[in-house]
Amino acid sequence: MKVSEVLNYIPKDELEKLSLDYKVDYQIKKLDGQTMFQLLLFSMLNVKQNSLRVMEEFYHSLAFKSIANTSFKGVRYNSIRDRLVSITPDYFEAIFNSCLLKFQKKYLKKKHNIISFDSTLVAVSSKLLKQGMRINKKGSKKYVKFSMAFSNIPLHSEIFMQQRFVSEDFALKELINQCSFSHNNILVFDRGVQSRATFDDFNKSNLIFVTRLNNYTRFEIIKELKIKENETDRLLIEQDLEVSLFNKHNKKTISYLRLIITKEKQNGEVFYFLSNSKEFTSKEIVEIYKQRWEIEVFFKFIKQNLNFNHLLSRTTNGIKVIMYMTLIIAILITVYKKLNNLKGYKIPKLKFANELEVLIIKDIILKCGGDPNKINEIINST
Repeated sequence: MKVSEVLNYIPKDELEKLSLDYKVDYQIKKLDGQTMFQLLLFSMLNVKQNSLRVMEEFYHSLAFKSIANTSFKGVRYNSIRDRLVSITPDYFEAIFNSCLLKFQKKYLKKKHNIISFDSTLVAVSSKLLKQGMRINKKGSKKYVKFSMAFSNIPLHSEIFMQQRFVSEDFALKELINQCSFSHNNILVFDRGVQSRATFDDFNKSNLIFVTRLNNYTRFEIIKELKIKENETDRLLIEQDLEVSLFNKHNKKTISYLRLIITKEKQNGEVFYFLSNSKEFTSKEIVEIYKQRWEIEVFFKFIKQNLNFNHLLSRTTNGIKVIMYMTLIIAILITVYKKLNNLKGYKIPKLKFANELEVLIIKDIILKCGGDPNKINEIINST
């Protein structure tokens, strides 16, 4: 059983310290910072379709009484809703950063220098969400965009609601500008980023990147480079070119860029890969881009299994809290996977939740002194 070891990533004394640092419990009695953290963690791990009413039921459950600092009879779903609106998300961000630092020190090696960037959208009825961007002007929904940096675990995340961030050229560039990098990091992103100026900016900042281009992109060949290995499992590498790209105003990029043109072995489909690396071979660049798929798998997991496709709160404050809780749980599950040599996300999350339940049952038995009749005393206690 490894759950107890995983939970050491967020010890209670650290939660208490952060509660004081961020003053989350000022004039608060029932739903203090630790209790809110524990309630969100417990409910998000145990149900796919979490909601405020589900959290209310969890709050009054025997299992939660055994792990919470306090328990009060008068907590309703609307109290939880109001607390999500008011509690500072900085508290949850600090917990996330603490977990991230512990994970990085123990697990992240040089081979994890590839950082993927991507975004996912969550849609809500326009009547329910005051802020938000529109994808379709005639549609009845507004969208919240979550953009993330990912390398084995989520490293950084931002919420975008302003209309201009519909474009990944703005959203992902903003996210990347907020991140700090080491000299050996490689940035990987999809075709959402197409701005030629952005490519030049990354070059000026000495950021090595790998991306894809649309195969109708206009370019000018500067030099044809030698191909050392001309195929991967799926693709034939036909050309490795140093190029300049044209923007919509017919202006050319000024920085060093490489365009690798490939063709799929089975159906002949053409793929363009772009990088500013002078060191990697064309095959390495193609293989680096392939690792971007991991962030797609991660988005699928948090939407299907951590209820991330549903906004538990429709305020910016509440949305940030849930985002950081989702990232914290993702780190805990990844640690659990590593400790137990598991793959994927769905089964490790289920096993984690089951083992947590066993720990809670053991705690209840200890509190009862082995006497099941004392359970009612715990249930009725405040």
